Amino acid sequence: MEKLKAILSKIKYYRVICLSLSLIFLAIGIITNIILNAGRNKYDDQTMSARWDSEGSSAHISMFIKDIAHFTKNDIEGLEYELNKQLDLNSIEAPNEDARRFVDCYMAKSSITLETEQNTIDVECMAVGGDFFLFHPIRLASGSYFAGSDLTYDGIILDEATAWRLFGSSNIVGQKVLFGDRVLFIKGVYKREDDKVHYYARGDKPEIYVPFDLLDSADAPLDIVSFEVCMPNPIENFANKIITDIVKLDTSNFEVVNNSERFTIENLWKLYKGKKYRSMQNRDIIYPYWEKIARFQEDRLSPYAVVMCVTYISSATIFLCLVLYEVSKLTRLRSRNDD
Repeated sequence: MEKLKAILSKIKYYRVICLSLSLIFLAIGIITNIILNAGRNKYDDQTMSARWDSEGSSAHISMFIKDIAHFTKNDIEGLEYELNKQLDLNSIEAPNEDARRFVDCYMAKSSITLETEQNTIDVECMAVGGDFFLFHPIRLASGSYFAGSDLTYDGIILDEATAWRLFGSSNIVGQKVLFGDRVLFIKGVYKREDDKVHYYARGDKPEIYVPFDLLDSADAPLDIVSFEVCMPNPIENFANKIITDIVKLDTSNFEVVNNSERFTIENLWKLYKGKKYRSMQNRDIIYPYWEKIARFQEDRLSPYAVVMCVTYISSATIFLCLVLYEVSKLTRLRSRNDD
């Protein structure tokens, strides 16, 4: 404190300088905080818990699985059963009789060939089940989503570029396309994001969404590589721990991510500190495009989190030191007057 007093006493306009520095740091902190808030909510794939539960008492948990683990729909049904049992044991009920205690979805990747009278193309496809489009509300140019409850499993969703290649038009909702000897119907056409982030995360191959049960069979079950659930999280880490505990796989074959916590200041700070080791994960898990984008966003936002914390602390420290110095100065002046 004595050194600080000595330094300040030699500065002619120390009040103006200190207050200016404090306000500058405060302004930088506010600006980075605004950037962080905008970045957290930029991608709908990462805002499921807020959309599902505005009170903030739910968590969005993702599980990414190696295809060699052969995690199938039977495993999903077992996981859902165990999850319901755990919620019962913890006396967690739905908010009302029409509500569900949790929602989930899952995805497997495959390649298929589609045919029309005009063209035949090979496409990458995401076979999706559960409430997939609730978690991932892709932008539809026309048509509608298919639901996990559809019984025919013959509706598919194409991107606009694939629609043009197959039909020479994007106005094709209701049109037929052949998959082997099976007739499928175009349920919807979606717009692919055209920014660089999505391009590098997804690539430029034709990509479609199909109902999971269209490709899944008892003889050749699909290997699920992604599972997501939005569920109650009454205390910190409750949802994350339950999902980790009930999965019947070797821990080296899957990874659990708490999407609801990934853009918190604490998590971004930890990520920045260990950033140089981030690319050295040894699980050999291939992430879906939305997780690649989320990790890119984490890397982009983590420096802002550090800057925000440092500038807020610096602003408060400078202002507090100025106040303490002024109080000390006033106290000494009163002491002299008393003498």
